Amino acid sequence: MRWSMNPGPFSVKEHVLISIFANASTGTAYALDIVVARKFWIGPPLSYGAGLLLALTSQLIGYSFSGLFHRFLVVPDAMVWPSTLVNVTLFRTLQSTLPRARSEQKPLEKDADENADLTDDACAADQSPADGQKQRQSSSRLKFFWIAFFLSFAWYFVPGWAFPTLTMLPILCFAAPNNIYANQLGDGYHGLGMLAMTLDWSTISNVYTGSPLATPWFAACNLFVGFVLVMWIITPIAYYSNAWDARTLPIYTNTLFTARGSEYNVSRVLRDGSLDPAAYAEYGPMRMSFQFLLMYGFCFMGITCLLTHVVLHHGPDLWKTIRGIRAPNARAAINSAGANMELDSAYPQVPGLWYLAIFVATIAMGIASCQVFDLLPWYGFILAVFLAALLTLPVGLVEAVSNFQYALGVITELIAGYIWPGQPTFNASFKMFGYITMKQALMLTKDQKLGRYMRIPPRHVFICQILGTVIAVFVQLSTAFWMMNTVKNICTDEGFPFTCRQGRLFYSTMVIWGVIGPQRQFAGKYSVLYWMFLVGIFLPVPFWILRKRYPRSIWRHVNVPVALTYIGYMPNAPTHNFVMFTVFCFIFNYLLLKYRSRWWQKYNFALTAALDSGLAVSGIVAYFALQNVKPSWWGTQSHCPLSSQPFSSIQ
Repeated sequence: MRWSMNPGPFSVKEHVLISIFANASTGTAYALDIVVARKFWIGPPLSYGAGLLLALTSQLIGYSFSGLFHRFLVVPDAMVWPSTLVNVTLFRTLQSTLPRARSEQKPLEKDADENADLTDDACAADQSPADGQKQRQSSSRLKFFWIAFFLSFAWYFVPGWAFPTLTMLPILCFAAPNNIYANQLGDGYHGLGMLAMTLDWSTISNVYTGSPLATPWFAACNLFVGFVLVMWIITPIAYYSNAWDARTLPIYTNTLFTARGSEYNVSRVLRDGSLDPAAYAEYGPMRMSFQFLLMYGFCFMGITCLLTHVVLHHGPDLWKTIRGIRAPNARAAINSAGANMELDSAYPQVPGLWYLAIFVATIAMGIASCQVFDLLPWYGFILAVFLAALLTLPVGLVEAVSNFQYALGVITELIAGYIWPGQPTFNASFKMFGYITMKQALMLTKDQKLGRYMRIPPRHVFICQILGTVIAVFVQLSTAFWMMNTVKNICTDEGFPFTCRQGRLFYSTMVIWGVIGPQRQFAGKYSVLYWMFLVGIFLPVPFWILRKRYPRSIWRHVNVPVALTYIGYMPNAPTHNFVMFTVFCFIFNYLLLKYRSRWWQKYNFALTAALDSGLAVSGIVAYFALQNVKPSWWGTQSHCPLSSQPFSSIQ
């Protein structure tokens, strides 16, 4: 008798489950930032056990919310989750020439494939009735994928290593390198990115916007309008008119400053990890750049704007789904949720008790870790979890149709800053449980949608997600502690490339909201920013009225929360990448979709998957093979020498 762990051909479902398992483990646990900040900047350091309990709780509690909102965010056909269509195409392309497993040829799934809409659109070229033609089309797309993959792999070495200037081509700086206006307006890293171009796919398809080929054109339009309004109109007008003494600081930076313009040394106002009021009064208040302050104002507005938008645009559908859940006749829920919901009967669903067990266990672990290690009062933990549950649905509804997730970390920092002033660890822990829990839940929900598109048993998806998350916590935390104790000068400029950029940014937010606190930072002339909460409540209303009044007009595409999404990533995100992102989205998801729809259906998602895959592989190769070989010539130099300087220091 012969036994095998894999008795049949390697199937696309196995491929998808491996991807879901890996995806659950690739994201860095937010708890590691707390561990790093406590060890190097805030103190006292956390033990391995404390970090492990904190990381497990924060990474797993999101599963309960993913299960709670499954019927709203996964089941309905309208919840597309555009980025998952890229993965659908990638898997079907790579598996197109392999023999199919018997489990993939069930009649039920064949019928389901005939009824599927968006997944079939992503792979419409595979829907030919003739098997021979279908095989030729699959081979054609696979060949196209590998050509694009190798071109992307080879090209990245040019902007990524040999010619970094191609990553950001500052046209204004080239034209006037010694002009302060040209430098501040044209630099994409320390300025506003006007007329700055890029030939680097890692910049066009970046962590803040995702791939332009996977983003709906209406969403990119909304995002671009919001970006231009805030970054290219409001910011330069206010900065050069010296609003809030803006010209005494750089135009675009997340650095914290003293009243004299030097970098703020937070250690001078801390005592035992908390604010020392006497030292703060002696050292003076902290200042931020105008654009940094403006970002917080628009984040305030975006929070209430998002809630209003969801009530106006999705309220009736949500109510219908809730009524369907309560209806005695399950068919009503099926009809209201989506035509493909009948697929749920093919496999056993994840029992509600599984999600409940995770929720109870993580709540107990969270309260224990917060109380034992003095990370957050128990009632603060409960409030943070409630806030995460409240925000998961509205944020998920917007991301599921637009491919953009609104950054709501500011609201958690604001609430914690008022409740526990001068306590940076409390603030960071509250943000982790209140915002990162929601973010984790939506990431898991996206993978569940991928599993639904690919007809994966829901329980298999759930088990892979749990295993991937738990293993990742142990591996990441162990690696972090090993590096912190062995790498010399880690988290300093001398320790390059291990400078802890994410940890430094996390530390800055801890200082703003946890050490100084919103009472001090946003008092006086900055208190006007709080009015943005009120503005956000009413901002979507006129656009909603216009959409109702003119249902076939351009107003039906206006989405105010999406327009404000990118602003929430400022001033960390480079400003130049968004122009080329919009250009590529216009070319592929408007022009080609409209005038070459058959080509778009066959190759669009395969192209973005190939470009991203080639980029990822070449990045790994370049890091290990070329990190100690750094060319030095004009193409590796900075071309905007004045962009990071305050305007007043040059004039």
